[in-house]
Amino acid sequence: MIKLSDLLKESVVNKGINVNDKVFPFTDKILDGEKTIETRNTNTLHPYVGQRVGLIRTGKGKAILVGYVTIGTPIFYSNKEEFDKDYDKHLVDPNSPFYIKDNGKWGYPMLNPERTEPREINTLGIVSRKI
Repeated sequence: MIKLSDLLKESVVNKGINVNDKVFPFTDKILDGEKTIETRNTNTLHPYVGQRVGLIRTGKGKAILVGYVTIGTPIFYSNKEEFDKDYDKHLVDPNSPFYIKDNGKWGYPMLNPERTEPREINTLGIVSRKI
């Protein structure tokens, strides 16, 4: 059964951000409220700050829309100490390929996560894609 709230979201939310789950189930952790910060090497999510976007699982076959989040105001981690201090928010450990590099890392709060019925997304995009 399709909910009215899902129809309204789909008519308003037309972009989704890609989250790579190849080595760790980041999308599930975001949707469960356990991962409250999504990290990026560059400020690629800046255009979506303050917006509700789809959450797209990538890295495990087809791209799948699995939920929605609102992107919060980012923080910049300039060193490993700052990054490690927020481990409980981003869940990226030193052995992860997504660990902070020498040039720092951006952290974007993932606000009000909400699961949706999984749906395959056939559009392309490195950072985001049309949903």
